[in-house]
Amino acid sequence: MASEKIEFTRAALSAITPPAKGRDYFRDVKQAGLLLDVTASGTKAFQLYRKVGGKPVRAVLGRFDPDLPDSRELPKTLANGKPLDPLAYIGNTPRLNVRMARALTVAVSAAMDRGENPVADRREQRRKAAEELTLREAFDLYYKDHLQPQGRRTAEELQGEFARYVGKVVPGQKKPRGKERTKAPGSVDWEGRKLSSIKPVEVRKLMVSLRENVGPRTANKVLALLRALYRKLAEWRAYDGENPTLGIPKYPERERSRFLKAEELPKFFEALQGAPEYFRHFVLLAISTGARSSNIQGMRWVDLDLHAGLWTVPGEQSKNGDHLVIPLTAPALEVLRERRGSGSPWVFPSYSASGHMGHPAKPWADLLERAGLTDLRMHDLRRSLGSWAAIQGASMAIIGQALGHKSTDATRIYARLSVDPVRDAMERATSAIFAAGGIQPTAEVVDLGAKRKAKK
Repeated sequence: MASEKIEFTRAALSAITPPAKGRDYFRDVKQAGLLLDVTASGTKAFQLYRKVGGKPVRAVLGRFDPDLPDSRELPKTLANGKPLDPLAYIGNTPRLNVRMARALTVAVSAAMDRGENPVADRREQRRKAAEELTLREAFDLYYKDHLQPQGRRTAEELQGEFARYVGKVVPGQKKPRGKERTKAPGSVDWEGRKLSSIKPVEVRKLMVSLRENVGPRTANKVLALLRALYRKLAEWRAYDGENPTLGIPKYPERERSRFLKAEELPKFFEALQGAPEYFRHFVLLAISTGARSSNIQGMRWVDLDLHAGLWTVPGEQSKNGDHLVIPLTAPALEVLRERRGSGSPWVFPSYSASGHMGHPAKPWADLLERAGLTDLRMHDLRRSLGSWAAIQGASMAIIGQALGHKSTDATRIYARLSVDPVRDAMERATSAIFAAGGIQPTAEVVDLGAKRKAKK
């Protein structure tokens, strides 16, 4: 490689005229291996050129900046006070003066003498960075290869949470109640970010932002989602970098304890009398079974054994992925017998894309308004069964089974034997609930208010 030897100074390098075509090389007489590469476009770049193992190696150090003072040196520390390795400059094309270029040449050449190859290392880092997944790509992989095959009921819910809190919400998407989906206040859009670019300090800031704008429970859910995603990718060897969620604690959450109290039940059932039949049946099943709203919405006749009084919620529809065997109390059985005969595979059929009813938000809001009740959520019906079971003296173990008995490998016969004490507790709890509301838990339950009408 032909080159001209000169003493590198700011004045000398500034005076060099670019070639008409191609490039010219100049070698520093004071620092072995330091070159200046001058192109026809006027670019002037410092390079290290030497042989390693008999083979020539070239490393681009950075661009010559005539505006930098001669006294400027390579920084020895970062802004946070940590030492700065000069080799970090390789591949980043920094602006350099002659003093900085010489110091960088010494550092790179010393690394090569130790058997290291900063140029190859940097090239490998660039390759890995180019192949590294973005957060969006990582979540799509996590969703496709983990959530869906596991039959997680929450897969779609997690997909929505990802978009709402750390990704993009596609314009025009509608919520079940018809409103357009939007980004949550305090959320971020990290879809295009490489996994390694997301740092713990950013996750902490996101947690604070979501806690202040949405609530601690949401912040904790987003942290759990990100943590599970990074862990699964590391398990799959699809990512070997830092998990930015590790060491970040969740916020304390205040457990909700709202349930229907004895003095509220009469007006609740009175108001329920005026609701549409399908919704009235829906609420009665929610109270009588303690099942989650989504499970009742998607209840199928094939999963019901009315003779045995059992409802088996398939694992793909349960929250934890396990089959749930729920005893059907007398009020629940009466409602289900009333709903038979539609010919649909669903207990609550609908013309929706899913074929069954969706979240009944509007009927629920109307019910609360007629009953004059506040701060009551649909999930509180599930808590009401558990609370009334406790009032009737049921143990915590029995209450836990009443709210979703797991049976992954057990046969139906074993399940029937195991739910007997649970059924007893549920019967006592539902009887107490209906009695407090002035309703007898018999056939009368499907025609609420009939007894009161007769008295009037």
